[in-house]
Amino acid sequence: MNNTPFFSIIIPVYNGLTHDLPACLNSIWNQSLDKELYEVICVDDCSTDGTRQWLKEQHKAHPNLRIIENQKNIRQGGARNRGVKVAKGKYILFIDQDDYFHKGGIDKVYEHLKENELDILVTDSAYQFKGYEHNNLQLNLEYTDVTDCEGYVKRNGWTIAPWRLCFNREFYNNTGVQFEENCRIEDVDWSVNLFFYAKRVQYQPILLIHYIKAESGTTDNMYRNKEILIANTMAGNRTLRLGYELYKNSAIKSNVIDLADSYYNYTCKYLFGLFCSLKGKKEIINLIEIKESKYRLVRYAIKYPTLYAIFTNCMVPLFRIARTIHRKRTAKRLQSQ
Repeated sequence: MNNTPFFSIIIPVYNGLTHDLPACLNSIWNQSLDKELYEVICVDDCSTDGTRQWLKEQHKAHPNLRIIENQKNIRQGGARNRGVKVAKGKYILFIDQDDYFHKGGIDKVYEHLKENELDILVTDSAYQFKGYEHNNLQLNLEYTDVTDCEGYVKRNGWTIAPWRLCFNREFYNNTGVQFEENCRIEDVDWSVNLFFYAKRVQYQPILLIHYIKAESGTTDNMYRNKEILIANTMAGNRTLRLGYELYKNSAIKSNVIDLADSYYNYTCKYLFGLFCSLKGKKEIINLIEIKESKYRLVRYAIKYPTLYAIFTNCMVPLFRIARTIHRKRTAKRLQSQ
């Protein structure tokens, strides 16, 4: 195996056999890129379904597969941190175990980065539901020139998902940025933190990842799970602090604060689908750190937490019915585009 591959592809793994890891890995093995140009690092986060043994069998057929076995569960952020520490590639790519690479996508990223030295290359994805495959670009941004963090965000907005970013490993290690460990929704503040240091950022309309909206995923279970809503709110808090501290002298400080505010809005929106005690809902609302929100739901929740908790509990059945209908319509619309 090449000791200095061009790419390190890092996959956080937990019960991968249950969550489409074979399809994810096959989408890598089926790329036409020379195997010497990349390594695949699977960080197993204490799987219980036989994934570890299966990965060892995969390694026999694919020597560029490296396996890291966590001794305790540290969730996706921690798994990605461990993968980066052992990575050897010039550039790093992330992918989640239940997503897959577009055929030829990694090859296009390679060809572009051979000619363009970047801190971060922002690629694109197809947002789809299982059984509704398509190749429509999810972002399809207009501005494609090389710029710095402020220039990129002013023109293209925030790009949060780690698996859309291909970043230079040396640049990344020099920033000292790491994922929050042992928590859900660790990517928003990580991305905001990382972009701050980038001097050469570029978006290219390369379809790299097919992002699968699974019913078992964190986002789709946000309105069913109090702990996920708490995690979402805490992600907003960490991002808000970055706005006031790291970006305090930046021209895009308000963009960071607005992003944090949008996560509080998600929390208040999904409270309509969460049925729990009034005390539990007020506990979530009281975690919100922003003082002045531009979102009506957030303002109402902060001002009238008890009434908001009562009202949202009354709306749970309607919200869940509407959510199911919306999901099905969205899946069909995306496929037909």
